[in-house]
Formats: sequence, structure tokens, C-alpha cells
Amino acid sequence: MNKQALKLTTGAMATAIFGALMLFNRQTGAMFEDLLIFLYPIPMVSYAAMYGFRGGAPVLIAMSLMSFLFGNLTSIFYAVTQAGIGLIFGGCLYHKVDATKIMFTVMALSAVVSLLNIVVVGFLFGIRLDQEVAEMRTMMIEIFEQAGTTVPEGILTTGYLKQMIVISITVFGMLQGFVVYEVSLMILRRLRFPVQKPKSIFLYYPPKWSGYLALLAFVSYGLRAANPVANETVQNMILMVGILGYIYLICFGFIGMMLLLRVHFRMRVAGVILSILGIFIFPYLEMLLGVIYIVSSYHRRLVQALQDMQDKNGAVV
Repeated sequence: MNKQALKLTTGAMATAIFGALMLFNRQTGAMFEDLLIFLYPIPMVSYAAMYGFRGGAPVLIAMSLMSFLFGNLTSIFYAVTQAGIGLIFGGCLYHKVDATKIMFTVMALSAVVSLLNIVVVGFLFGIRLDQEVAEMRTMMIEIFEQAGTTVPEGILTTGYLKQMIVISITVFGMLQGFVVYEVSLMILRRLRFPVQKPKSIFLYYPPKWSGYLALLAFVSYGLRAANPVANETVQNMILMVGILGYIYLICFGFIGMMLLLRVHFRMRVAGVILSILGIFIFPYLEMLLGVIYIVSSYHRRLVQALQDMQDKNGAVV
């Protein structure tokens, strides 16, 4: 079989597998849609990893058309966006992009898609964020009343509940991206596809502008939370972007704290535990550490100190 025929055949198989997932979702009444979200990107990842972005684009179009045959508006959105993530993921593998950068990219894209889902669902079905907040408040009041405890006033405010909803959706999206990344690589390895091993997470240097941009997004959110804009859609978008910036900085603050504790206090497992606790005990301090980690040279100095320790001890620190 020549290369062009093999390419067409492989694309048809990837599209057929994607269509089978869509058909299964339809026949089961979307009962397993939350599980299928993790599987939708995989056919596209496998194909784009072999043929790149340009080769994968026509297959993505075919998958999108297939989704209109077997899905409703919500499942079409899920399927097409996840297939798009698969195209970017597989294309990065094709072009030998660093595995750590690919992982962060997939996680970030999944988080963005999860947040966009709020906007899409609101547009299609008229479900606004304020309605979800009201339902969440009612449910929490009922839970506290059944437990016979007093409802803390601070956690029932609209602003706080909106933050919790957006943060939980974003974190779920990031976890979803991580699962998609790991499952896709596992399948590619089973298919004997050469996948490079990711380097240490400490050796990833995010662009400095991303730290400034994330900080600006968070500050803008804080200002608009105190003085909301009249347009609800704009206000919700500011909320989403601001929370994304906050989580972005927290993630690198978490990595920075692990690295700092490992270098200066020789903590590995304990450092991970303390860094996780730091997210809940002093989140803004960890966020500030994330800013320093991204925009300053402190990250580079810590990595150099870690490598010096490794050379001295002759083992991975």
C-alpha cells in the first residue's frame, strides 16, 4: 500500500472510531458522556501524531461533520472541541515538541474548553451562572440544615460561590487534560509509536510575559469584583479569565515551592505535601511565589542549585 492510500485509510479509520463513540453516546442517551469526553480526542491524537497539523485538519473537519449526524448541540460542542485538542496534541507530537510543554498545553486547553462550556450552555439553554449559584446556595443551605449546623455567611455570597464554581470547573478541566494526555500516550506506546519521555517539570521555563498577563488578569478580576460591569456576559468573562490567571500562577507557585523546599530543606515527599497544603492555607502567598518563579531569575538559580546537588551526590535529588 502506498503512503497516500495508507494516509487515507488511517484517516477513515480514525473518523470511523470517532463516529462510533458519538453513536454509542447517542444510543445510550448520553449516559456515559462524561466518560466519553476523555476518549473523543484519542483518534485525532493518533492520526495527527503520524501526519501532523496539516494532515490532521481534513480529518478534524470530517469528524466535525460526523458529530452533526450523531449528536445534539451539547455533545457536538464536546466532541468537536475535544477532537480539536487531539489535533493540537498529536501535531505537537509529530513536530517533536517537548513533552512537558505538550502536557501543559493539553491541560490548559481542556481548562479553557471547560470554561467555555459555561458560556455555550448558557447561550443554548438560557442557564446563566447566577442561576447555578442560586441552586448551589439552596443545596448548601439544605445540607447544613440537615446536619443541624449554622450556615457560615461568608460562603453563601454570590461572589464566593461564583469563584468556587469557576475554580472547580477549571480544575476539573485541567485534570481531564492530564488524563487525556496520559491515556493517549499509553495507547500510542502500545501502538509502538515513538513517544519521547517528558523531562523534569522543574526544567520547564514558562515565558515571562505569561506571568505578567496572568497577574494582570487576576488584578482586573479583583477590581471588577468590587465594581462589577453592567454587562453580565463581560463580567462573567472577566471572572473566568481572572480565575484562569489565578490558577496559572498557583500552579507555578506550587512547582516553585516544591523546588524551593527540595533545594534548601532537602524535602521531597514532605515538600509535595506542604506545597499542596499551601494552596489552601496561604494561596495568595503561593500565587506570589508563582509570579516570582515565572518572571524572575530565581527559578533558574534554584534549578542550577538542584543540578549542583545532583552532580555532588551522584543521584537524582
